[in-house]
Amino acid sequence: MAARAFNGPALRDQRRLAGLTAAQLAATVGRSEWTLWSYETGRVIPPVDVAAGLADALHLRLEQLLTSAETAMA
Repeated sequence: MAARAFNGPALRDQRRLAGLTAAQLAATVGRSEWTLWSYETGRVIPPVDVAAGLADALHLRLEQLLTSAETAMA
């Protein structure tokens, strides 16, 4: 089984598809807008519980916000 990594651009895309601003999603999971931006740009990897909360807030499975580690490194 391949390793999985958090996919920040997927988070951004899914947030936009849901019609949410970064500030709205950040408030939903108890984080700052700056922190959410850091997740979306890949500068910071969210803790597993926060990643799961983001997926829940977007009505997604956590797997939809992950990518294979090989893809993330490319």
